[in-house]
Amino acid sequence: MLAKRLPTILPDMTLEESLETTKIHSVMGLLGNQQGIVSRRPFRSPHHTTSDVAIVGDGSIPKPGEVTLSHNGILFLDELPEFNRNVLDRSWWE
Repeated sequence: MLAKRLPTILPDMTLEESLETTKIHSVMGLLGNQQGIVSRRPFRSPHHTTSDVAIVGDGSIPKPGEVTLSHNGILFLDELPEFNRNVLDRSWWE
């Protein structure tokens, strides 16, 4: 519960950050019909059973993963030791 509040204490997003985040969320279809530009920092908290592809992105039909969806916001990995070793392997992040 405390982790979900982190985006509220971060500084407001700049216009450039808002546009970047809006583009990413638009590609994934996460924007509602009535929602315009994203103005709140995203908070993503994937389950520890989430696959490495879902975390990092890619797949047979390439799409952004949780890392990209949390751009300009918070990626919270609760129960970090429970994540698959492939997810936490350093080679993915380089």
